[in-house]
Amino acid sequence: MTGSARGSSPAPSLAVREDTGPPVIDLSSGQILEPLPEAARAAIRRATESPEASGYAPGPGRADLRTAVADHYARRTGAATDPDHVTVTAGARHGLFAAVAAAAAGREVLVPAPHWSHYPTVIRQAGAVPVTVAGDPLHGLLVDPARLDAAWTPRTGAVLVNSPVNPSGACYDEGRLRELRAWAAARNVRLIVDDIYWAYGSHIDTRLLPGPHEVVVGGASKVYALAGLRIGWVWAEPALGAAVREIVEHTTGPVSGPAQAAAAAVLAYENGTGGTGAAVAGAGVARRADRLARQRAEAVQAMAAVPYLRPVPPAGGIYLCLDASEALGLRLLGAGDDQELCRALRSGAGVGLRAGSTFGMPGFLRLCVAESHEVLLTAAHRLTTCLTAAAREVTHH
Repeated sequence: MTGSARGSSPAPSLAVREDTGPPVIDLSSGQILEPLPEAARAAIRRATESPEASGYAPGPGRADLRTAVADHYARRTGAATDPDHVTVTAGARHGLFAAVAAAAAGREVLVPAPHWSHYPTVIRQAGAVPVTVAGDPLHGLLVDPARLDAAWTPRTGAVLVNSPVNPSGACYDEGRLRELRAWAAARNVRLIVDDIYWAYGSHIDTRLLPGPHEVVVGGASKVYALAGLRIGWVWAEPALGAAVREIVEHTTGPVSGPAQAAAAAVLAYENGTGGTGAAVAGAGVARRADRLARQRAEAVQAMAAVPYLRPVPPAGGIYLCLDASEALGLRLLGAGDDQELCRALRSGAGVGLRAGSTFGMPGFLRLCVAESHEVLLTAAHRLTTCLTAAAREVTHH
């Protein structure tokens, strides 16, 4: 596996798609598209050629993948990590479902807003009740113990924290995370850490340490650009881990063996334990993080030129939010809310965005920055042309 296979070569794009009308630049999805690394392809070939290829993988996950995940956290935290404390899941979303079901079924889960659009439904399907906690507008819409306390009840079982935040890109620094951990311990609730974007933030948490009050959910989709493999995991202390494994057994069962083999090879490469030719630890992820940082900056610059929409510079992540209050105030394109505006911009400008209201952030639009500068500039030009024409119509009427 060469370095060029992991982040230095241009990533393929699914941004331009044929819709029912003209080609649409679809920035609504959160994918990082790259060619599958040779180490992953080789691992899949070996797995499919094995006599066990048609059989079930081990229920908790393949030993090589769980070891690679444990090595990853040991490298990040500096603390030994037991692979037996890792359970492989069918993507991080399934990991979140299993973690919530194990930690808080029948109870409430505090969800800082803004938040990933799927959190409330995943929590409900896991048998818990989502309770939205508004973030502090003066501090990046992040929550603190005071805000959590205002939402806490005796039924509170967990709080779910994501950093960098999808969609806003705000990041919890070490001090605020330490406060949240202390709050969870004092209230005897679980802190569920959604760690899926860990490398794309202004602060990389090195204090992760699952125990009685913390569980970590991660996956290969975002930082490792392996979304199609559907590989996630839950890192938890043994008692909770046993409950997670029981839930996995009765929901998806074992995850695809070849997909696990591919993810294990990529993580081992990133850990610097992948054998001959292994990377300097984290080199591929670092290159990808650097590229995403440039793309965030390019997206902010491109969208700053669009009238009636104001970019909110993110501290990390793979998304950019646009404040659409001016466009909505003028009812441009006849839109009275962010969802109507998204539909109008898709049909009128040929640009696909996500409505902020689906993330608990009404009045905003979200776009994925993991695209080339040319795609982002073209999208900004289309938005400018469409909104300028719409403003003229409003003025003439």
